[in-house]
Amino acid sequence: MFDFGIGYTELVVIALVAVIVIGPKDLPKVLRAFGRTMQKVRGMAREFQGHLDQAMREAGVDDIKKEISNLKTMNPVEDVKKEINSISASNPIPTVAKELTADLKKQDDDFKKYFGEIGAKPAESASPAEEPVKTEPAQTPKPEAPPVVH
Repeated sequence: MFDFGIGYTELVVIALVAVIVIGPKDLPKVLRAFGRTMQKVRGMAREFQGHLDQAMREAGVDDIKKEISNLKTMNPVEDVKKEINSISASNPIPTVAKELTADLKKQDDDFKKYFGEIGAKPAESASPAEEPVKTEPAQTPKPEAPPVVH
């Protein structure tokens, strides 16, 4: 019933002590004075709470409370996952890697075409009695000279 932690049995004990100590004749006056005092205390507490609320509004505490509640509901892990997924979806690295791989393969094929396999042994004649066949070296295309800029 009461918010300040006193039950019915404690109230009965307090009332009996008050009747015995104060007496039945003066008890109504004391209870009336106690009621007025409690009314003044409640009024002062209400006024104090109003001043605190106004000071908090002026200091922007309401905005801070809203920000804190937003932070409590925010899930940064999900935001990071979404960001990573959006980056990986629009990531040009796999495409560039495929292009570079194709370019490297083409350059490697061109190198092998012009210079032969790396580590390949030159062809030897089958028997020393046979005359070696003279072959003219294959003409390699000369690379084009870069244009001269004046």
